[in-house]
Amino acid sequence: MKLFDFSVPALRALMSGALALAVSSTAFAHAHLVSSVPAANAEVAAPGDVTIHFTEPLEPAFSRITLADASGKPAATTASAVDGQDARVMRLALPPLGAGRYAVHWIAVATDGHRTQGDFAFNVK
Repeated sequence: MKLFDFSVPALRALMSGALALAVSSTAFAHAHLVSSVPAANAEVAAPGDVTIHFTEPLEPAFSRITLADASGKPAATTASAVDGQDARVMRLALPPLGAGRYAVHWIAVATDGHRTQGDFAFNVK
């Protein structure tokens, strides 16, 4: 008795199904952080904005960046925005920042609806 007794057409169908599943799963990717300016844990002069690059295009209505100072109070009052030329980039304009540690929190909703979020911090000299 054979454990697996596949005919050639059945084997082809099985392989085609596996390939289709692998290809379709990449179409539903999450937007992950690629890089940021300032970078995580960087020590920088006061930046004019926080810019984050993601792996996938973002849905502007549901994606955002917030900034808090060392005491947890909001350090930026403007809303972040997804770049009109490249939907994989989101920016938060910043007011003049004093020396200290700042925490960035981001939420990225990809155009396919998948949500990711994260945090990082940087220091202003």
